[in-house]
Amino acid sequence: MHRNDSLLEVRGLANFVACFLATFAVIASDTSALEPAFDYINHDNGRLLVQVSISDSLPKEVLEYIDKGVPISLEYDIELRVEKGGWFDGLSKRVVIDYKIRYDPWDMEYTIVQSSPELIVENILDDKLEALEMIMSSGPVIFIVPDSLAGYYLIASIVIKMMSFSNFKEVESWLRGEVSNLRGPAAENEPDKIGEFIFNMALKVSGIKSHSAEIRSRKFRLDQLASPDKAQTTD
Repeated sequence: MHRNDSLLEVRGLANFVACFLATFAVIASDTSALEPAFDYINHDNGRLLVQVSISDSLPKEVLEYIDKGVPISLEYDIELRVEKGGWFDGLSKRVVIDYKIRYDPWDMEYTIVQSSPELIVENILDDKLEALEMIMSSGPVIFIVPDSLAGYYLIASIVIKMMSFSNFKEVESWLRGEVSNLRGPAAENEPDKIGEFIFNMALKVSGIKSHSAEIRSRKFRLDQLASPDKAQTTD
């Protein structure tokens, strides 16, 4: 990239940051808590069936940023832990489900990119409730349990991150219709250090924060769990 092009890119970023700060300075800080819950913990022929969701709703602050077009990353991290005889329990399996959502105020559409161990899916929706409902749950998660008589428990965490510099670069790609390159951006698209510094400083000043919460199930054996047609309560 030529020096003049780099300078224009940094200036463009600086202008965006100025608009960003002016837009979000009026959004009051929100202290509503993020509350995850297990919808069910069941078993079916040696498989552990789990779903984690957000109780109630997303924090008000997050909803306001989504409405303004800020891209949001929402990650469900679900760990299956097995009891050991020593000091520390072991990690049996782990699944991470990641959503990225961005609202386009001009087209009035929600773009949602869902990443899981098996696939990456892009959805474009025009209904707000439908878009939010999609990211409020991890969806069904399946663990293959090697030992049905062992003691297990689940730890699930939810992390909601506001816009980072890399998210901003993704917005640029979305606006140019380049959503297809999701698995790994090309090296030439990596942000320059000056632009990254400017943007991250702006985020600090704006007061945007991440939200996270964790939930732990009670201990169980696979043969103690209900079949898929019955809900399993947790402590």
